[in-house]
Parts: sequence; C-alpha cells; structure tokens
Amino acid sequence: MEQEVLSIALGVDISKDSLSVCLCFLGLDLTKGYEPGGDLPNNKQGFNQLDKWLVKHGVDKSLLNVVLEATGVYHESFAYHMHTEGYRVCIMQSGRVKRYAQSLDQRSKTDALDSRMLSMLGSERKLTSWTPPSESMQSLRFLSRERADLIKERTVEKNRSHAKDIAHFKSSKSTSRYKKRMKLLNIQISEIEDEMESLISLDKQLKKKITYLTSIPGVSTTTATIIIAETCGFALFTNAKQLVSYCGFDVVLKESGSYKGQTRISKKGNKHIRAALYMPALTALRLNPTLKTFYERLKPKKAKPIVAVVAVQRKLLVLMYSLWKTEMFYDPEHEQKKAARAEALTAQDRNKNELVTS
Repeated sequence: MEQEVLSIALGVDISKDSLSVCLCFLGLDLTKGYEPGGDLPNNKQGFNQLDKWLVKHGVDKSLLNVVLEATGVYHESFAYHMHTEGYRVCIMQSGRVKRYAQSLDQRSKTDALDSRMLSMLGSERKLTSWTPPSESMQSLRFLSRERADLIKERTVEKNRSHAKDIAHFKSSKSTSRYKKRMKLLNIQISEIEDEMESLISLDKQLKKKITYLTSIPGVSTTTATIIIAETCGFALFTNAKQLVSYCGFDVVLKESGSYKGQTRISKKGNKHIRAALYMPALTALRLNPTLKTFYERLKPKKAKPIVAVVAVQRKLLVLMYSLWKTEMFYDPEHEQKKAARAEALTAQDRNKNELVTS
C-alpha cells in the first residue's frame, strides 16, 4: 500500500489453531487504510506465511507495531517468533482491549473484526513494547505454576481421604492407593522446590535481591520466587499502581444516582500472585506488628474480615515491589520513623511561622 503514513500496525487475533491478521495504515491526514490478511495456521508454517505476506506489502519492520491480546499460552510461540524476527511486539491485557472495543461501538464480534480492531488500536496509541523474559525467569514461572497445580491436587486428595475416613464402609486397598498418591505428590512438590532453589543459587544477583523480600516477616523464599517469576522481576512496571492493577488488586466501585454499590477488587489480573500472597498475609498478621496494626484498624470498617486480609495482601505486594526496586531490607520501624520525620518537619514549620509572626 503506497502512501505516506504516520504509523503501521498489524492486529493479530489468536486462537488455539489459527491467526487472523489485519494491517492498519494511519495516514498523514489521520485517515486509516486496512489490508486484511485472512486466517493463517497458528504454527511455524503460518508464521512464515505471515512473514512473506508482510514483505509482499512492503512493510518496514522498524515502523510496524504487532499488536495481540494475551490468550493464555496460545500467543506465546507467535510473540517469540515475531520478536526474534525483529518486529516490535505489543501484548495487550484483555481488559484494556475490551474497553477499547466498547469505545468503538462494535456490536458484532468475529476474528476478522477483532484483528481489525487490534490493528486500529496499534496505529492510534503509543503502546509499550514486549520483551521476552530471561530463560531463568521462564523456568521459575513454569516450575512455580507446576507446584501450584500439584498443591491443588494434594488438597483434593486430602478432601477425598477425609470423606472416606468418615464413611461407614472402608477399603484398605483404596487407603493404600491414597497413601501412594500423597507420597508421590509430596515428593514431586519437594523436587520442584529444590529445582527452584537451584535456579536461584545460579544467579547471585537474583539470590541477593530475593533476600530483600524474605526479610519481610511472613514472606518465604518460595513466595518471593513466585512473585518474582510472575512479574519477571517487576521489569514490566514503572510504579506500584501498575503492579496492583496487573495483579487484580485494584479497587472497583460502582455508583449511579441513589445506587451505591460495594467496593471490591477487580480480580482482572494475575491469579497466581493473589493465591501466593494469601497465606503470607495471614502469617504477617501474627508476625508483623505494622501489618497487624493496619489489619486491626481496617477490619472494623469492613463488612467481612476477608476484605481486610486482601488489603494486607495488597500492602505486602507493594512492600515487596518497593524493597526490590530500592534494594533494601525490611525495616519494621519504617512507619514509626516516617511519622517521626513528618512530625519533625511540622514542628520546624510551626517554629518558623512563630518567628515570622513574633
């Protein structure tokens, strides 16, 4: 498509088996031109076909934004391929894409329309480019999620065992099989935790920075590793607000006229981080005087105690982010020192005002 353009974006709607692609050219007069590419297989063959199609249309790699929506694991191979080929890849969270689509008043929904919408988004907005995580971070995330799956399986087995124990009829063979399954699950969970520790020990800088997080009462090495693996060492975030939103801890309030809805967290984010922080938050209520005081102050104001626990989870997350970025150990008297500094500054201002007025 021969015309002077301000930006070019390739929108890619990804499913398990196919890619629906569309190019959008934003002209100097702010008009848009589209070039649909149809559907391609979501595999190496389809990626190569797309490369040839882009070359055929004379697309400059340095100008092209490849925009796609995060879809579990189905987008990963394509994202890595395009990044390796030198394209600028932008992976969008589903919530942001949905809000943009709603602003277009797009009532129909097809793969072709979604790819067109993504290409329009990429041509209009300045998006953050995606950078693949390091191999160690990928390994840690894979292991931490495998461990979480096995822990869920172990919980299911424990519940089944409890039901069998209180039942009138009992089977010795069934009990024997249960013990074998539990033993296997415990062995595999231990193996995964050992692998995670081995990976961390190979990276001295990572090992050092994790000690900053584990200095927080209630945060174990495993918890810190999960948070770091899921956030790629907080590399994707420039402030705590972005991190909170990514993890689904951002507060949502719906009010209209006389209707007053309840505040709640959005949960539109990384569920693995929310799950990993639950038990550390409960432990922190016993071991961390600062967070215990925060919880006790907040609990009476909330309808349910779990709301205050979630607030502690969020506070723990932000605290971990702060210690990671500043490379500092946890100071249990930080809040008291902060309050003392504020009081000292207030006293200085008061003294200055008295001198001026006298």
